[in-house]
Amino acid sequence: MDHDHDHGTDESTITAKSCPMIMVFHAGHCERILWRGWVASTVTEFVLSALAIFLVSFLYEALKFLRQQLARREARKESERLATEQRRKNEAPAAGGCCSETPLAEPREQTYWQRLFASTHIVQSVLNLLQIVISYLLMLIFMTFNYWLCLAVILGLGLGYFFFGWNKKNPDESECCP
Repeated sequence: MDHDHDHGTDESTITAKSCPMIMVFHAGHCERILWRGWVASTVTEFVLSALAIFLVSFLYEALKFLRQQLARREARKESERLATEQRRKNEAPAAGGCCSETPLAEPREQTYWQRLFASTHIVQSVLNLLQIVISYLLMLIFMTFNYWLCLAVILGLGLGYFFFGWNKKNPDESECCP
């Protein structure tokens, strides 16, 4: 028994392109993908949709890589700042030694609110939000149960990891979560 699970339609929303929502794994080419307006009813539309899904999956891995690189760069800057600060403390002249008797100002530690609203944290937060949205959309595409769309997601993620995932510095870095 094949049902169209489009429970919320009325006469004004019915389009010429109509594909049933099949809730078991299948290999058809007529598929409604994510939104009412994204209907692949021809083979060409379906192939183009699968390619777009593959590309989004690949770019998802690139986004994960970008976030990791930005976090590493920020950590490197912080460690360099701390190392410079430590060198200054160690190289402080003995009393009566150098050119000036005025001590160097101590760098102040940032407050919670300064760290919260720092541009790097805001960028990381926006990229994290984007990563979460894309990951849920890919999951929903996988839940169309169409073999070809599932394969597009898997191959896009796999190829994206091949290009970007090799750069892990720490093997303990999580793969499952954003």
